Amino acid sequence: MRYAATRCISSLLLVTYLSACTKWQVQNVTPEQTFADSFYVRKGVRVITVDSQRVEIKHPKLTGDTITGRSNSAAMVAIPLQNVRELDVRRPDSGRTLLLLAGSIVARNPESAEGCPGGRASNLVRGLACL
Repeated sequence: MRYAATRCISSLLLVTYLSACTKWQVQNVTPEQTFADSFYVRKGVRVITVDSQRVEIKHPKLTGDTITGRSNSAAMVAIPLQNVRELDVRRPDSGRTLLLLAGSIVARNPESAEGCPGGRASNLVRGLACL
């Protein structure tokens, strides 16, 4: 029974990690609007400059007319808005999230949901019942 409880808890933890399924999304508004309105900016942005360089910036801030923050190498970065061609923000990707969830349920073997609610139903039903 304890093994089954562990499986159920593991399934629950998987659901909490589903928020990690994200993708870069181009922002179709000005950088000023993106920084003012977006909850996702604080985690980081990807800037594509006018000379086609891609720079990921962690903990970005908009100071005047410059985006500042730290690059992946932990070096300070400052990019003037006039040099920004495109600004991308990581947002949840429901398609990838559903694919991960479906794949993890289908990949489970029949014994893995033993003891979870759902009885002798199919893997899919048992996996969902365990969640």
